[in-house]
Formats: sequence, structure tokens, C-alpha cells
Amino acid sequence: MPDDQPGDPVEISVEAYQKEVIDSANRFAIDLFKPIIVDSKGSENILISPFSISSALSMTLNGAAGETYEAMRNTLRLKDKSLQEINETYLKLMTEMVPVDKRVVLEIANSVWVEKRFPVKQPFISALQEYYKAEGREIDASNPESVDIVNDWIAEKTHDKITEMLDELDPALTMLLVNAIYFNGKWRYQFDEDETSDQPFYVSPSTTKDVPMMYQDQNLNVIDIDNAQIVELPYGQGNYTMVVVLPDENSTTSELASNLTPEIWNNWMESLSLNTHDVELSFPRFKYKYKRNLNDDLKNMGMSIAFTDQA
Repeated sequence: MPDDQPGDPVEISVEAYQKEVIDSANRFAIDLFKPIIVDSKGSENILISPFSISSALSMTLNGAAGETYEAMRNTLRLKDKSLQEINETYLKLMTEMVPVDKRVVLEIANSVWVEKRFPVKQPFISALQEYYKAEGREIDASNPESVDIVNDWIAEKTHDKITEMLDELDPALTMLLVNAIYFNGKWRYQFDEDETSDQPFYVSPSTTKDVPMMYQDQNLNVIDIDNAQIVELPYGQGNYTMVVVLPDENSTTSELASNLTPEIWNNWMESLSLNTHDVELSFPRFKYKYKRNLNDDLKNMGMSIAFTDQA
């Protein structure tokens, strides 16, 4: 098969406990995302990488104990899963997600930066290196140049897509865990650039803005639900997809998100896999960036103790 032709999706087999960890990660993702988008009321574009957040917190679990450990595990919706099961699942995902589609470039990088003045137990560092392929680095949090060192690492791992992640380091910092993901995927069904033209896009039910709108007529997975349409746009061989939810004229993304649960999401995904139709798709070409401190969001989800001196 020529390299420029898409193949078929490749199934990744997982053990029962690994599927449960993955399901918990999806539940965590929705529980984190839902209040953020509801509170925004459609006033801004939001970009959240749940895998980055859950994997970084799972790394942190390896150094937590007692009440802090339980609070973090419950926040991650991992219930009674053992640390070994959690670690092995993330190793499985990192090992098999990356090469699964030759038409998609996916790179996952983790690092642990240890303040040179504080000793860190070697078993913790070893666990991160073994299960999360984390690079171990020393850092001087009191040195202003350390910010540039970390930002340069992030820039390298994201192919210069993220260049100024950190503004400063807390002088009281003892350790910094960083996860970086780079994704570059070709659409399975390419948009014809000649079909792109400026068209009105509804930024709210009553407000439009002219934007470059891509167009294609394609057979896609698509469903109608009570107050929205949902279409799935595959990348590469189809292992990775973008799921686009378009609210009806009398609804908003915030309203849709307020009722979203993992069960509803799973029903959407199952329905999408069973419903393929010819679709005339107009889709805005977009580029944006988003930055958010998640401390308050994570506290609201149950891990306040992790941000105290009792942790």
C-alpha cells in the first residue's frame, strides 16, 4: 500500500483492569472539562489535554502517601485501582499509542525536575523512568534562568508549538513534573484547499463572524441527538478522530456540556460507529492557544489536601 493512502484502524488490546483505568481517565476528563466549559458560557475557546493532566497526576501518585494519595486517586476517579495497575496502564498506552498509525505523528514526553537542594527517594524517580519514560533532571528553582531551561525542554518536545509555558518558578519548589504531547495528523479525508472560502460562523446564536471555512462532501460517521449534531473526522488510519458537536440554533455548548456524563459520551461514540452517512461538511479553519491554572479545578474535584503543607 502506498504511504499516502490510509489503512485501517489498528485495535490495541488491553487487559480488563487496564480498560477500567482508561474508563476512569475518561470520567476524570469529563468531570474536569464540564464545569470549565459551563462556567465559560461560550465566551472563549477552551483547550484541555486530559491525558497530559491525568498522566502527570498519576506520576505524582508514585510519590504520595496516606490521605494525599487517596484524595488524588479519588480525584482521578481510579477507585480501588492499585498503583501498579495504574502505572502499567500508562506504560501500555505510551508504548502502543505512539506507533499505532504511521500517518499520524504522536510524541509523548515526561520529565521530572528535582530541586537540587532537596533529596528525592530513588524508587520514586525509578518508577517514573520505568513506567512513564520520564527524564530526570536537577533544577535550581532560585535561579531565574531555570524557567528558560524548562521552557526550552517543552519547546523541543512540542516542536516549538509551546515555547513559553512557565512564567516563573516558585522559589519553594521541590519538584516539577512535566508532560508534553505533540500531535500532527493528516485528515483521512483531505479538505480541498480550493473549496475554502470566507463564510459566516456563529460565535453565538445571534452573532456571526466571517472565517475561512473548509468544505468537503464525504461519507462520515454522523448522528443527530436531541439538541445537536455530532460528526466524527478521522485522522490517518482512523485510530485518532476529532469529534465535532454542533449545537442546534436554540442550544449552546455550555448547555450541552452541563448534561454530559461518561455514559452519554460512550453512547455517542457507539452510535457514531454504527451510523455513516453522506455529509456536506463546512468546517472553520482555526488556530488558537489556551492557558489555565488548574489548581482550583483540581481542588474542587477533591484533592485540596495536595495543595497544602499536609501533603
